[in-house]
Amino acid sequence: MTTQNAWPENVIARYLTVGGATVDLFEESGYYIPTPPTQTRAHCNGCGTEQTEEWGFSIGAHEYGREQPAEFDTNGQWATPRAHRWAQSHAETCRAIPKPA
Repeated sequence: MTTQNAWPENVIARYLTVGGATVDLFEESGYYIPTPPTQTRAHCNGCGTEQTEEWGFSIGAHEYGREQPAEFDTNGQWATPRAHRWAQSHAETCRAIPKPA
């Protein structure tokens, strides 16, 4: 029987890797702005790899249906889905096993 532990604080999504570790997604403040959240970060608890998607002005915003190429990504509406896609892709291939507690 598998037991489930509570997710760590501020985790908004979790992906299970091939090796049994997890990739956790966080919405958090960046380095320069204390609050509210300004980025979505994915962290693999197996191999330690991370991917951060900033919610700031996006030069590539036009690729996601915006007419203006440099607009603020309000609430991470483009950054957060990119982080989810990265986490899913990483989880599908990462063979690192969970680190011991």
